[in-house]
Amino acid sequence: MELSQYLQAFRTHWKLVFTMTLIGIAAAGALTLLLTPQYASSAQLYITTSGTETNSAQANIVAQDKVPSYALLATTSDFAQRALTAAGVDGVPPGELVSKIEATVPVPDAGILQITVTDDSPQRAQTLVNAIATQMVEYIREVETPAPFQITDANGVVTTTTPNPDYKATVTQTGNVSGEPLYPDPMLNLPLGAIVGLLLGLVLALIRFLMDNTVKSSKQIEELTGATSIGGVLYDADMASRPLVTQHKAQSITSEAYRQIRTNLQYVSVDNPPKVMVVTSSVSGEGKTTTAINLALVLAQSGQRVALVEADLRRPRVMRYLQLVGGAGLTNVLAGKADLAELLQPWGDGKLSVLAAGPNPPNPSELLGSEQMGHLLDELRSTHDYVVIDAPPLLPVTDGAVLAVLADGVVIVTRYGRTRREQLRAAAAMVRVIDVRVLGTVLNMIPPRVAAATTATATGTATAMPTSPTRRHASSSPRARSAAAVPGAGPPRISSPPPTPRSPRPPPRSRTTPPTERRRPLTVPAQR
Repeated sequence: MELSQYLQAFRTHWKLVFTMTLIGIAAAGALTLLLTPQYASSAQLYITTSGTETNSAQANIVAQDKVPSYALLATTSDFAQRALTAAGVDGVPPGELVSKIEATVPVPDAGILQITVTDDSPQRAQTLVNAIATQMVEYIREVETPAPFQITDANGVVTTTTPNPDYKATVTQTGNVSGEPLYPDPMLNLPLGAIVGLLLGLVLALIRFLMDNTVKSSKQIEELTGATSIGGVLYDADMASRPLVTQHKAQSITSEAYRQIRTNLQYVSVDNPPKVMVVTSSVSGEGKTTTAINLALVLAQSGQRVALVEADLRRPRVMRYLQLVGGAGLTNVLAGKADLAELLQPWGDGKLSVLAAGPNPPNPSELLGSEQMGHLLDELRSTHDYVVIDAPPLLPVTDGAVLAVLADGVVIVTRYGRTRREQLRAAAAMVRVIDVRVLGTVLNMIPPRVAAATTATATGTATAMPTSPTRRHASSSPRARSAAAVPGAGPPRISSPPPTPRSPRPPPRSRTTPPTERRRPLTVPAQR
């Protein structure tokens, strides 16, 4: 993995990392409160020789070598029992005291022995460590003193002599009562808990990132579909209640993203520009309806005559978002019960006309793929500059594929972090099977926190330069377009040629053309 992927994993799952850090701090705090405080008291002994000056240097070296042995002796059960008896402490087994004793040699070859006792009572810790130190002095005097010997002088007088011990121990520091516990230490435990929680959070975030099978960049979309990205839209929480962002917040970054998509669609093929386009997605909940509406709005805002068709007959939402009356609509026209011109509802300044879905039919796929649907699109094509169709998603039903065959191409909307890769791959395969031109893909609902990373990994958008001043209505200045380049789409590559469509757009349909010549063959793959 690259460094950018690690950073993206952190940005994507920063809440998990933050939560695990808090859990680590909380666990350390709880452990600190639950543990019984332990107090330490230490004493030091200096072990040296008691020999003469002529051999004291060599004797001291031997004494220093004995210090580690005395340290081991201090941690035996027998010596612990001796210290308990001397201190008069009852109720403490020798084995328990041994677990509380620590005997060390703090400075090598210095003859210093340090004894530390840890206990939940600071007074008892002091009493025990001083008893151990005193008993160590006594023990060394006992074992290091040679046996008495007798000397008979010339007069026959016998004198018993007790020699000095070869080595002796002196207490240089007695134990004292500690006011602060040795552990638990909040100043140590809390930072340590935070570090452990942070590391655990980072590991879990990386695991979740590697196991995540959702689409998170335009580069992934292009690899899965082979289609060019024409834009990306940031997540805007206000769009849940006010989806017409290009109308209510025309100067926002999100609105500029839709204007960029409009520009890229207009120049995706200069010689063969699409007029009738289907906006669809792999599955539901990816924001295709919102994309279709705002795309139609920005096209109308540029002075174009636009028809917006609510063709998602199973879950129609266009009229509700636009706050228009539903009632009769597309299904009535296809059934021959109403005239198209009568049901088109103007919106705004009149550049946008909306056709409602109409009553829900029992056979949406057959109705949308009928000859009457082809006639309806022919009529809209002849009276409008653009026709935007809000179609059902491709995978659940065949309605979207049926509509795509009748249009000049499709725009596939993919939701960041929700659409799975296999879903997008299956949708792209369906489009290839029916030989439909993909005008481009839109990465939708990109979290702002990953916007910079997505921009860095985006492959860019293929566009062409306007051929005449009259074609520049979409556009704001290069500076504005650059500032509004939404992550996921990347900056437009002006110098790159437009992508070549796999199949040419069929010529405009004539109302006098025989039905057998008007429609292209449709082969819809079996539903999965």
